[in-house]
Amino acid sequence: MRRIYILTALFLSACLQEVPSNWTPQPLQILAPTQIVTETPTSPAPIVPTPTPVLVFSPPAALPAGPISMVAIGDSLTQGDGDETGRGYPGRIIELVNAIRPNSSIANFGQSGWNSNALINGDQGLPGQLQRAVSEVQTAKEQGRGAVVFVWIGSNDLWYLYEYEGDVNDEAEAQDLQRFSSNLDIILKELRLAGAEVIIALLDDQSVRPVAIQGQAFTSITTEELGRMSLQVQHYNEVIAQKADEYGALTVDFYSTDIFTDQAALSDDGNHPNPTGYDLITQKWFEVLSLILE
Repeated sequence: MRRIYILTALFLSACLQEVPSNWTPQPLQILAPTQIVTETPTSPAPIVPTPTPVLVFSPPAALPAGPISMVAIGDSLTQGDGDETGRGYPGRIIELVNAIRPNSSIANFGQSGWNSNALINGDQGLPGQLQRAVSEVQTAKEQGRGAVVFVWIGSNDLWYLYEYEGDVNDEAEAQDLQRFSSNLDIILKELRLAGAEVIIALLDDQSVRPVAIQGQAFTSITTEELGRMSLQVQHYNEVIAQKADEYGALTVDFYSTDIFTDQAALSDDGNHPNPTGYDLITQKWFEVLSLILE
């Protein structure tokens, strides 16, 4: 019991200790609640597409001095069908060029029956003419030689449209024209990027060739369709002229000639030129080539 009294006395003594005179009660501090800052998400910066570079091709330029390398691509008119000498216009034009630019060369990749699709992609188990022409141009440029490519394509595009597509209407012709235009984009772009000067032919109106009028070939084409073909070739030539201007190419005009209606210039098939006709064709190519040759 005595132990309990002692502990009680000690407790009361502690409670009655004197409070220091300088003690000041401290105000009660109320802690503010933790603030949670929420950031408003910002939208990512818009992705601005990089504009596709627009290729601008220079106008036709004079070929450097010395021998030049030439390439001919196209169909039977380039291959030389109808010419019993086997030279066609490429075999003739090299003779004219070598007279003023000795040691020049020409490669003839023309294939009878080929249209613009085949020229690009190949046909009959053969590779496309376009890539072969590009390879020739690149080799010429590596050797420091000027390079020229002659392009004459479209006749078979027209023949096949009206012979094999059934009843051709406005829509079919518009689609065909777009296909031909796209093919020219590929052909001219690849050749010009490789470094070639290009000369491309405006087509003759083959609906008035004797072979068409007499119905000796492509016998499924009606008289009405020949009329449509005559208009379509004009549309083809408009595209050819437009693309030539766009890609800095020259044009040779076979639309305004009578080579393909003059029997004296045609072989017996009434379709392909004979040696006389190829002489005339060669002169027309050479006249345009001379603009960049001298």
